[in-house]
Amino acid sequence: MKRPRGGRGNALAEFALAWPIVLLLVLATVQLAVYGVEAYAARASALVGARVGSEAGGSPATASAAAIQALSPSLVETSAVAWCPPILGRGAPPAGAVWVCAVDQGGSFRVAVGGSVPAIVPLPVGLPLHAGASLAKETFQP
Repeated sequence: MKRPRGGRGNALAEFALAWPIVLLLVLATVQLAVYGVEAYAARASALVGARVGSEAGGSPATASAAAIQALSPSLVETSAVAWCPPILGRGAPPAGAVWVCAVDQGGSFRVAVGGSVPAIVPLPVGLPLHAGASLAKETFQP
């Protein structure tokens, strides 16, 4: 049985049209998985920092350091730094980094993680990353 002469290139043309869509779906799936891991790590590191800060003798510096240490292994192509957003919107966040802010609120301790993480596929802006945790300070009663 002979094929029609014009049918030889149909499979190649269909593949050429479908391949970019399949590649986009695969890259989007990988990006979603990486972003999910980074978002989970941000929530977990905020909780770690709040736990360290709420312990007796905890300080914002130790809480920030603990949160950064917990978050750093999960970040792809970026780093974490200790930085707190100033009141009245003055001061810009560090460029290209995720920030960790630990604040002693008297009876409780709050740790916030924010910033943006770069995307695997080139995008003009990074993907937003925000998480926070607040825990009451430990008190010891005789």
